[in-house]
Amino acid sequence: MSVKQVTEGLSGVLADTYVLFAKTQNYHWNVVGPQFHALHVMFEEQYNELFLAIDEVAERIRQLGSKTPGTLADFLKLSVVSEVSATSAANMVADLASCNQKVAERAGTCLKYAVEAGDDGTQDLMIRRMAAHEKASWMLRATLGDEPREASSPVAAPARPSKIAKTKKPKGAKSAKSTAMPVAVASTPTKGASTKPPKSAKKKGRVAMG
Repeated sequence: MSVKQVTEGLSGVLADTYVLFAKTQNYHWNVVGPQFHALHVMFEEQYNELFLAIDEVAERIRQLGSKTPGTLADFLKLSVVSEVSATSAANMVADLASCNQKVAERAGTCLKYAVEAGDDGTQDLMIRRMAAHEKASWMLRATLGDEPREASSPVAAPARPSKIAKTKKPKGAKSAKSTAMPVAVASTPTKGASTKPPKSAKKKGRVAMG
């Protein structure tokens, strides 16, 4: 792999970084809505990081002996990041997440060129740029709530009382009104039964008395 291919890869990353910087700053200025403050601050942090990266990548191209692209026309021609801007806050966040992922992939391609060319300096730079863009993309996706979620265990529904099967009552049977244990009641003489002592008992009593 030649140095020329490495510098071409760096030029692409530089163009992507510059266009993304301008877009992120644009969103910082124009975002509105309930999340205004949080997004305003996050976009500012990201475009400041991109601004510093622009100079670092550009100087690496010069260190390798190539001319650095420096006009807006050059950047728009070389970049895979579109300058078309979103209007709503949610679309701004989604757009920046996608753009950062594209730049991370572009840096990964340049990293491969640097590895094959034995260019340790560019390798180190591209590894750091990949990490920065992947982190930015993750933070933006998390803001949208698009991170994958673990499936939650289903909540058991409260048990319903089982229905007691109804049984037919035999004719003439009465349903019990209470399940309490029956209380013992003193037995009463059966109607019509004689309560007089037997004749033999009377005779015995007379003998004993005489």
